[in-house]
Amino acid sequence: MNAAISNEVPANPAVATQPAPGSAAMRRRQLAAIIRMELKKGFFGKRAIGLWLLALAPPAILSLRLFIRPGDSIQSLFDLAQAQAVFAGGIYQAFLLRVVTFLGCVGIFGNLIRREVLDRTLHYYFLAPIRRELLVVGKYLTGLTVAGFLFGLSTAASFLFTFAPIKGGREFLLGGLGLGHLFAYVATTLLACVGYGAIFLTLGFFFRSPAIPALLIFAWEGIHFLLPPMLKQATVIHYLQSLMPVPVSDGPLAILADAPSKPVAVIGLLVFAGRLVALSAWRARGMEIKYEED
Repeated sequence: MNAAISNEVPANPAVATQPAPGSAAMRRRQLAAIIRMELKKGFFGKRAIGLWLLALAPPAILSLRLFIRPGDSIQSLFDLAQAQAVFAGGIYQAFLLRVVTFLGCVGIFGNLIRREVLDRTLHYYFLAPIRRELLVVGKYLTGLTVAGFLFGLSTAASFLFTFAPIKGGREFLLGGLGLGHLFAYVATTLLACVGYGAIFLTLGFFFRSPAIPALLIFAWEGIHFLLPPMLKQATVIHYLQSLMPVPVSDGPLAILADAPSKPVAVIGLLVFAGRLVALSAWRARGMEIKYEED
């Protein structure tokens, strides 16, 4: 009997614990491996230097205000209410959201596939025993992690450097209202990465370079206030504006439209991103490797 029991014990227990090919456990392990490899490129690769500089530029500029003495006239230009309006409309929406985060998503997600083609490494992924849909999801989640960290951190630091030097600013930051505003701005930035990231990931499968499509989308997002209500729903910024804690006026020329509620805006962006990622995964299934000579 002892001999029968010993024969049933596997020679290598580690082999017995390996998940079966094609199982959910195996797909989770493959997805985790893709994300680990891509995170190193996203945070520490050569192209990451420009992303770090882009993300750190707004808080670096705003941090200069900390060196202004409380009695200086520049320090007294804004009270707390004015500072909230300036940050919401000028610093956050016009600069951090529409320029910094937008360009960052172009650089990160627009090159997830194009970079592999230029580096002639995409075929290594396609030759590996992993589903191409899983590869697309892994790359998107990696880009979302990198973009969310860099530009979420940039948003939070810019918020702190904006309000810390003003009179009553520290009380605002330490109070419930200030922390609530900070959370709302960071969450809006993360959802911007979700939406814009899905767009540029998908465009990377259909265009050789993301530059021209990015310019067109940038212009489309920039004129959203002039669009009729139906077309406003085809812009990402329309949903992001409803998540901001301080409303921002689009000016006297804007065509008025009902803003979506916060739950509708969040769910709408997530569904929109999910459909685009699914489209990218479908495109990857039929994609052929053809490296063109530069």
